[in-house]
Amino acid sequence: MKRFKDVLLYLPRLGIGILCFFLFVSPLFLEKAAGNVPKVIFSVEDSIFLTDLQGSSPQKIAQGYDPEISPRGDMVAFTFYTEGGDRMIGVVPLSKGEEPGEVRLFSSIPGENSYGPRWSPDGSSLLFNHWMGDLGDWVLGLLTLKDEAFRILAPEQGGLYSPFWSARGTSVFAQDLDSLYQIDVERGVVMGKMPLFSILGEAFASSAVHFSVSPDGSKWLFDAEIEGTEEWQKLDIPLLSAIFLYTPKDGNTRRLTDNNICALHPAWLPGGEDFIFSGYTPEEAAREGFPFSIFRQSLKGSPPERLFSRGDSPSSAH
Repeated sequence: MKRFKDVLLYLPRLGIGILCFFLFVSPLFLEKAAGNVPKVIFSVEDSIFLTDLQGSSPQKIAQGYDPEISPRGDMVAFTFYTEGGDRMIGVVPLSKGEEPGEVRLFSSIPGENSYGPRWSPDGSSLLFNHWMGDLGDWVLGLLTLKDEAFRILAPEQGGLYSPFWSARGTSVFAQDLDSLYQIDVERGVVMGKMPLFSILGEAFASSAVHFSVSPDGSKWLFDAEIEGTEEWQKLDIPLLSAIFLYTPKDGNTRRLTDNNICALHPAWLPGGEDFIFSGYTPEEAAREGFPFSIFRQSLKGSPPERLFSRGDSPSSAH
């Protein structure tokens, strides 16, 4: 079984039904007692679900991939596939009762291939991967929701992947397998760059690296591939995905997950001390079907805690 990440083509995930799945939920008494249980968005194959860290009544809200919930928890952005196979950016609103509204697609975005939307910290804009046909390369697309205005950031800088926002929202980041670029949002120009290997540490560069910035901007989570251990090699998984923590202030990177789990797509929980991610164990990788679960882990060094037994690509908000 190969690793389940592909930047250029998102295939239906392992082709099994989603009519029934079981959630194994750990009791999260502190959040529940405080009335502050974060919302959680996740996907199962080609469907997007809404729940919380209690696992309360998962509700399907849209058909699509790459979901990310807005900072205020009132909208979900995702990648929508047309019947013809084009990829578009979609948004579905959530009412106070958490019932999903009508899916909104953006015809102002040109072309036929945009995916992986990321919310700005103020929830006003979306950053995403966009295929620029004239250039024949990937660039950074930016959409302002209020007026549906679309523009390309640093159009001269092609071959960019893994877009994500700074904590303040005044700049964005992306990488080209060699360097990490910081781009000013207002001017749309490159402000600076640094070697990507200085952030990745022991991990390998790939176009599928996913970054997540803590609410205060002091810490970055990311997933990246490392060489698989013998146990994973026997499963025909030569590269294992792991989650790392990078601190921009001192430039240090440390690995957070071990060889017992293939860990992908980290996302911060409110407060910036705990995070969720999707992953699977060697035993689950050896089985037929959809292997991904959603896990929770703390920066304090505790082992990951399985929250949901079926789920991928999580994100969280209050």
